[in-house]
Amino acid sequence: MHLPGQTLHRSSWAILTAFPAVLLATLLLAPLRAEAEPRALSASELIDEVNQLRAANGMDPLIVDPVLMEVAQRQADYCVSIEELTHYGPDGSRPRDQAIAAGYGGGTTVFISENIAMGTGLGEGGAVEMWTGDEPHLNTMLGQYYRDVGAGVGSVGDANYFVLITGYVAGGLSAHSTAPAPGSGSAGGPVFQPLITATAQPDGSIVHIVQEGQTLWTIAAIYGIDLDQLLSLNGMTQDALVHPGDRVLVRAAPTTTPSPAPSATASPSPGPPTPVSPTVPPPGVGAVLLDRAAAVNSRDLLAGACVAAWVIVVIAGLVIAARRL
Repeated sequence: MHLPGQTLHRSSWAILTAFPAVLLATLLLAPLRAEAEPRALSASELIDEVNQLRAANGMDPLIVDPVLMEVAQRQADYCVSIEELTHYGPDGSRPRDQAIAAGYGGGTTVFISENIAMGTGLGEGGAVEMWTGDEPHLNTMLGQYYRDVGAGVGSVGDANYFVLITGYVAGGLSAHSTAPAPGSGSAGGPVFQPLITATAQPDGSIVHIVQEGQTLWTIAAIYGIDLDQLLSLNGMTQDALVHPGDRVLVRAAPTTTPSPAPSATASPSPGPPTPVSPTVPPPGVGAVLLDRAAAVNSRDLLAGACVAAWVIVVIAGLVIAARRL
C-alpha cells in the first residue's frame, strides 16, 4: 500500500525528468523548422559570388552599377511573371538595348553580356556554378573588359530566377571611371585578347578570326550586329561555340547585278539612217563609152543618122563634080 505522499513524490519526479527531454527536442527541432522556411534571395549575394570567382582567378571585383541593377531586376521580374527564362524583354528588346535605354554609358558605345538561370531550390552559389560550365556564361563573369555589374533575383513557387548583367564602355572602361581598372587580366586569371574589328575584303565581306577568350556574344557586340543575325550568317545555333582560329562571317558580300559590258555596236543617232554607197574601182574607157551610148535617146540616134547620111551625100556630090572638071 502506497501512501499519498509517496504517489505525489513519484509524479513530480516524472515531470521533472521529462522536462529536459522536451526542452532538448524543442531546441533540436527549431533549426529544422527555420530551414524549412524559404530563404530570401539576394542580388547582392549573387554579385558577391561572382566577385569571389573573379578573385579566385586573380581579377578585380566588378563595380555595382545602379542602372544595370535596375535592368537586371526588371528582367528577373519579367521572367518570374511569364515563368520562363528569356533574354528578351516584354517589347522584344535585348539586354544591350535595355541597358542603353535605361541610360547606361550616358550615350557612349557600351557592351553588355547577360547570364540567366532558373532552378528549383537553386541558390546564388548554385547559379554561379552553373554558369561556369560553358565559355559564353563564364566570359560574362570573367571577361577581361567587363567592369560593371547588375543582378536581379525572383521566385515563383519553388523556382528561383537569377539574372546577371555585366558591361563596359568602349575601350574597356567602367561607366564610373576614365581608365581601365588596375590589375585586370593578371597572370593568375584567364587572358582574353581584345576584339579588333576586321576590315572588309575586296568583295565587301567581313570575316573575323576568333582570338583566345572571344565569344559569339562579344563578336556580335563589337561589330554592332544582333547575335541571331551572326548565327544565321554562319549557320549556327544558340548553343554553338567558337575556338581560337575559327573564321566567323560578320558581313556577307553584297549581291549586285553586274553591269552589261559595252557592245561593239554604236548607239543609233536620231533620224533615218543614211545609206552608204559601196566603194568600187574607177571604170575603164570602154565602159565609159558604153555607158554614154546607153544613155543616148533613140530620137537623138535617128537625127544623128540623118545628119550623117546628108553629110555623106554632100561629100559624094562634091567628089563627082570635081571629077567632071
